[in-house]
Amino acid sequence: MRKTTKKIVAVLMLVAVMVSALSVSALAANRSNVKQYKTYVCLGDSVASGFGLPDYIKKGNGSILVYRRNIEGSYGNLLSKDVGATKYYPCGYPGFTSAIFRYCLTDGYTPREWEINQLNNFSYNVYTNEVLARERQHIRNAVAKADLITIDLGVNDTWYSTIALVYEIAKYGTVVGQDPRKTLAEELATYGSWGTVVRNAMYYLAGFAEHPELWATFWGWWIDNLGTYFLQYQANFNAIMEGIFELNPHVTVVNLASGNSFRCLSLVPGVRSGSLKLQWMDQPVQVDLPFVGTFTLPNFVHVSENPIANVTGVMYDFFYEPIRQAWTVKKPGQVYYADVTDYEMIMKNQITVPMYEFMSIDDSGFNPHATLAGNRYMADKILEVLPTR
Repeated sequence: MRKTTKKIVAVLMLVAVMVSALSVSALAANRSNVKQYKTYVCLGDSVASGFGLPDYIKKGNGSILVYRRNIEGSYGNLLSKDVGATKYYPCGYPGFTSAIFRYCLTDGYTPREWEINQLNNFSYNVYTNEVLARERQHIRNAVAKADLITIDLGVNDTWYSTIALVYEIAKYGTVVGQDPRKTLAEELATYGSWGTVVRNAMYYLAGFAEHPELWATFWGWWIDNLGTYFLQYQANFNAIMEGIFELNPHVTVVNLASGNSFRCLSLVPGVRSGSLKLQWMDQPVQVDLPFVGTFTLPNFVHVSENPIANVTGVMYDFFYEPIRQAWTVKKPGQVYYADVTDYEMIMKNQITVPMYEFMSIDDSGFNPHATLAGNRYMADKILEVLPTR
């Protein structure tokens, strides 16, 4: 009798587990059953803007900076259709950091001078003080009207620090002959993006070649910089969320995880395994070494796994994601968290030195933004965490 009872209980438990699993699957929203939201605001940086997609390039007419445009195929554009939004506010701004969004959404906060300078440098002075003031009001108005908001920002906080370090390293290098470099705008006008990248990259490589004793110092600077910006990000993100709920207490918010754009970054030393070809205009690269004279870099350098992607990934896990997930506890049923980190990137498997002028809107340079398929993936991951109708 006892054995029979145990078998019945075991079968019932198995059925309960199966029903529970099916229920969870049924509760996961998709394109056909997700709850509908009349007004949707897509808040974020370049990934949210649809950077690099065909419609982005078309509407930008060659410009690398396109913002506040409904880009066909971007995850915001797709999600707005999926949730039946009759009003969609695309608020993706390439180059914006958490500090800039904090300025836009809260009172009494002023970004530090270097943050504004970096933003102006990145945008070729498009984001003037007047433009920021105008967009600040636009973002606030949109947030106040929203039924649904997605937030995707933070990568630029780490990118700016990395790019700044690369230029600092470049100061230590000298290429054979007179320094031919002019201002960034003049370089781009004369040599185009690829030529400008290579010219500056040679200085970067020369900095490492001439001062190998400083490699540990360079990496120490980078990690120290990232640590500072990650801690600052937590304060900024909390302020952003508080600002949103002050403007709109009942809005639904989905915080997106950051795709680690450093995972496709290759930096010397420390690029992914393989051989790196070092040539400029089909000629070996030469640098002047103190006390040594002219030194020719080898045509090929064998390199090992890139530590940058790993370090950044760990820091994202420790500093970025917990603060975003914490708000799902602070505002249960109102704030959700979507893991979109595995979106497909436009640029893959290329050697890259991170510099402003290396960024491209296609796959010819460094472009770690989502492809059309990657954007569809992101939209679907957001749908999964939202309630059903």
